[in-house]
Amino acid sequence: MKRVAIYVRVSTAEQAEHGYSLETQLEACNNKAKDIGAGFICEFIDNGYSGEFIDRPAITSLRTAMVSKDFDVVIVYDPDRLARNLAHQLIITDDIEKSGAQLVFVSVTFEQSPEGRLFYSMRGAISAYEKEKIKERTMRGKRGKAARGKLVNNGRPFGYSYDAANSTYIVNQCEAKIVRMIFDLIVKDKKGTSLICKELNSLGIPSPRSKSAWIISSIHRILTNTLYKGVVYSMKYRYEKIGLKKKKRSMRPESEWIPIPVPPIVDDLTWEAAQKQLKQNKATATRNIKRDHLLNGLMHCARCGRKMTITHSGTGAKSYYVCLSQKSAAYTYSGQKPCGTRRIPTEIIDEYVIDYLDQIRDNPSLIEDHIQTAPGRKDTDEISYKINQVLTTEQNLVKQRDTVIRWFRQQMISDQEADVQLNEIRMQLLDVAQTKNRFQEELAAASQIMSAEQISASLESFFNKKDFTIEEKRVAIQSILDKIIAERVDTTLARGSKPELSVQIKFL
Repeated sequence: MKRVAIYVRVSTAEQAEHGYSLETQLEACNNKAKDIGAGFICEFIDNGYSGEFIDRPAITSLRTAMVSKDFDVVIVYDPDRLARNLAHQLIITDDIEKSGAQLVFVSVTFEQSPEGRLFYSMRGAISAYEKEKIKERTMRGKRGKAARGKLVNNGRPFGYSYDAANSTYIVNQCEAKIVRMIFDLIVKDKKGTSLICKELNSLGIPSPRSKSAWIISSIHRILTNTLYKGVVYSMKYRYEKIGLKKKKRSMRPESEWIPIPVPPIVDDLTWEAAQKQLKQNKATATRNIKRDHLLNGLMHCARCGRKMTITHSGTGAKSYYVCLSQKSAAYTYSGQKPCGTRRIPTEIIDEYVIDYLDQIRDNPSLIEDHIQTAPGRKDTDEISYKINQVLTTEQNLVKQRDTVIRWFRQQMISDQEADVQLNEIRMQLLDVAQTKNRFQEELAAASQIMSAEQISASLESFFNKKDFTIEEKRVAIQSILDKIIAERVDTTLARGSKPELSVQIKFL
């Protein structure tokens, strides 16, 4: 009586496409086992595992049993059930043969001879080729769908519902209100992602998955996703399977991205302003600084124009703003001579700025002397005109794309001709998108220059509040100030002497 091992495997896609269900394989293999006089049968089942990788639970157990010579015969429905990779097929076959067992397939006859092994290898190579062809056809289908302005899959983004009939997103108005609130908090109130999280959680607003509180990464993903200004990029990433449950993601060249229009939740100008504020928040982040300081990221050296950073006096509590040229390794190793300006105690300059803002809050006429006028500033009307021209070009290209798709559907042009024309239009749309983004950044920068009335209103709003936290004070200051240019001008070196400062305050 023969001891028989039956191995079956199926992945969800194969079960749907080829009918290789576990039941079908088990029934056929058990019938084969009875035909050869099996006295003992043990089933090894890999359910839902791809044959692309050899590290599968059941096949690993079978190979271990082969080492112990527990079976006389191994029955498999088809060679590609063992593995999709030819090298893996040969490794497993070799394990079985070394144990002295016989390998039997239900769908084909396998002879342990040079001719039989050659045929077996050819089937393995063909199986691997078919798998690659399936992947290539699937990818080509996705590209074609994206080129026609259809979403390839449903990412379930917060703020949208999926329209399966048209393969697009429609705005979920309840969630969209929260998205707009998030953009308003960063653009209008100049709040960072951590403070936005705190506010949403304090208001009891449910998070995207409604399972826990809002987290910083969720806020950042929303603020940086082009989806919310009306563009989803398909074919942006390339995924490579590196294990049974692992995939490696890498970004494709930007020329391969396919823009898909969706209904926007915020306008382009708001989205660009949010990106600018995120960069500014990053520049003024204090995660690498041991203590909180109000003016970090705003301080500039009056002598050389470089930014000033924080330094500390030994292990004591004293901290100072010092010119970056004196602290940065980049200046040290470049051979540049560091600036000779003296360091400024943070406590003194912080207090100076707060007192000054309190003073001009009640006397707005003083603001006029300090409003920053950007040199060579472009007229916002001129930038808006250029943006409108670019938008017209973009609309014309979209119409051309829709026309090509209509011709293809009506079989007026071939598949190849449609691909060529759609690819050309896609490249032009990418160029237009880059130009539009550049103009919108310029407009956002120009539009954010505040008037004296706006500064006064901000001061009234922010600085009337008592019991500010450090973070709230920092947000309030950064919402109205562009930079602070300062220098210590006294020559006193005595310990405990009070510094004399020259300070210029530049408003946005």
